Amino acid sequence: MAPTIFLLLTLLSIAESTAGKGGGLKLELIRRRLSPGNVSPMAAKSQIWPETSEFIVKIAIGTPPTEVHAILDTGSDLFWAQCRPCAKCYQQTNPIYDPSKSSTFRILSCKSPQCHLRGSGAACSGTDTCKYSYGYGSGSTQGELASEKMVVTSRSGATTSFPGVVFGCGHNNSGTFNANEMGLIGFGRGAISFVSQIGPSVGGRKFSLCLMPYNTDPRISSSLSIGSGSEVKGPGVITAQLVRTSDQTSYSLTLTGISVRKTLVPYSTSGPPAKGNAVLDTGTPPTLLPKELYGRLAAEVRRHIPSKPIDDDTLCYKDNLGDLVMTLHFDGGVDLRLSTIQTFNKMPDGSFCFTAMSVDDKDALIGNSMMANFLVGYDIDNMTVSFKPTDCTKAG
Repeated sequence: MAPTIFLLLTLLSIAESTAGKGGGLKLELIRRRLSPGNVSPMAAKSQIWPETSEFIVKIAIGTPPTEVHAILDTGSDLFWAQCRPCAKCYQQTNPIYDPSKSSTFRILSCKSPQCHLRGSGAACSGTDTCKYSYGYGSGSTQGELASEKMVVTSRSGATTSFPGVVFGCGHNNSGTFNANEMGLIGFGRGAISFVSQIGPSVGGRKFSLCLMPYNTDPRISSSLSIGSGSEVKGPGVITAQLVRTSDQTSYSLTLTGISVRKTLVPYSTSGPPAKGNAVLDTGTPPTLLPKELYGRLAAEVRRHIPSKPIDDDTLCYKDNLGDLVMTLHFDGGVDLRLSTIQTFNKMPDGSFCFTAMSVDDKDALIGNSMMANFLVGYDIDNMTVSFKPTDCTKAG
């Protein structure tokens, strides 16, 4: 959700947990259909739902536990939840977490090493309490950094506990969050991210997820895995080396161009593209491309589709697009072939709309719509990302 213009909601509930035995975690991923008018710019295996436009992790916080549904975001690190007392909280359907009722809640002091972890948004001023402030393209959160017991529960009832997880207790939260979103759980590369904190106890800082296409039946679920067992292997796997940039949170690749069928559209017409110019972000549905690149790509898309778009300003079509193959070209000769499932969303009115849009930025962001029907594995320790074409509606 780094520079998010749109968000995508999904709800995670645990399907199976083996972390207590030294293995990873498995949760169920369920996707709900995007609600018109409500679009906003683990080895643990979990359930993902498509609801509005994000992926939400279902996790219990505190003693006794309060269930929190937090947006899963690979574009940020901090895990935060709305907390009482609320100076400013957006409307929330489920009860807001109250730290005064938890025996395991501990506010971090400014002297705590955890207060100074990169990616925490922490700041100390005037008091010994470790405060934080974190902003997104779609909102912001402020509060105190604290540690708390986190618990995930399997469908069979088995639970796995993670004591002392650092998170943000948010007392001032605003943005385009809806009433089902109780916070955000960062799966970035930073030391304070949820996957980095629990990784050593579940077999490594790695995870994989399988995102279903936009119009998937909400009763169908897929999976998210964290730690041991989350590796993406086998025939058809495409692996790319992540690029280390000054941004120690994001999963960055070098995008050299995009092909429409056999026609290459270079990323830049004025020289080689910058290293790490494309970020993978599950918190943003559309793919965001620099304006100049998007213009050249859109022209090629129009040229290869025989029918005219619904209007001149969008790449939305009434007709079936057929087999319009596009390919993302990454540095190192890594080519990711995309079908219309990844490049066009089927809308409620039956039309098909392009999953990329233009932005005033020199870098690109590859959103979750373009990652649909891929099993995507992120390995922080080895700095790789792997893609395996998969029917995510059948990958429970």
